[in-house]
Amino acid sequence: MLRRFPWTAVGFLIVWQFACGGGALMQPPKSGASSTPSSANISISPANAMVGSPDVTLTISALNNFRFFNGHWQSEVLWSQGGVDTPLLATFVSSSQLTALVPAALLSSAVTAKVRVETRDIIENTRVATSSSVPFLVTSTPPQTPVPSISSISPSTVSAASPDVTITIDGSNFGHYGHFVWSTAFWTTNGNLHDTGRWLTTTIVSDNQLTAVIPAALLRSPTSAQIVVMNGDIQGMTDGYFGYPKSNSVTFTVDP
Repeated sequence: MLRRFPWTAVGFLIVWQFACGGGALMQPPKSGASSTPSSANISISPANAMVGSPDVTLTISALNNFRFFNGHWQSEVLWSQGGVDTPLLATFVSSSQLTALVPAALLSSAVTAKVRVETRDIIENTRVATSSSVPFLVTSTPPQTPVPSISSISPSTVSAASPDVTITIDGSNFGHYGHFVWSTAFWTTNGNLHDTGRWLTTTIVSDNQLTAVIPAALLRSPTSAQIVVMNGDIQGMTDGYFGYPKSNSVTFTVDP
């Protein structure tokens, strides 16, 4: 005799699973092999700090279809040093981004630590997936700062009297390279960052992309300007922007 399957139980399981997954059946994130750099599925920025730095906030980005979770499954950030794992205070931003605070106590001496993300099923208390491990260098000497490069900007033209404009800058060697050293975009009409350059509010999206806001005050009249990216300390520098690596320049036009 055929036995009837309790379909009400199936319905309950489906409803329960949707409730845990925010309305979609959850699939486990892909795990990566930490021993193979090309298989890395997370990146961090910044990736270094000086000995004695204050607390540092890391931005962790997911790569190669890896995902972060905040619900039935939760992703946590671990700092591994000398065989000891320390959970970092992490904030879920999206399925592709977390932030985590590295406390000053972990930055008190020179060391190469490893950062990874583990996703756990908090109901079952099981580990679902582990990301690759990426290095974080705490050094007593400033790391060498690479030279940034711009491949394109968009938009590259606006009309005079436009409101503030946010441009996207694509290129390479963008990021944080020390506690106060990071990539910043500049506007200049003659290439002289010291005397006539105007630094723009800049957001580091990735190693290959920035966004920068050109204020309306610079767009009042027709002109041709140059956009330049510098990897330096724009807040504390007293040497007039000399000695810091800077990119090629790309033309930005304000049309009549």
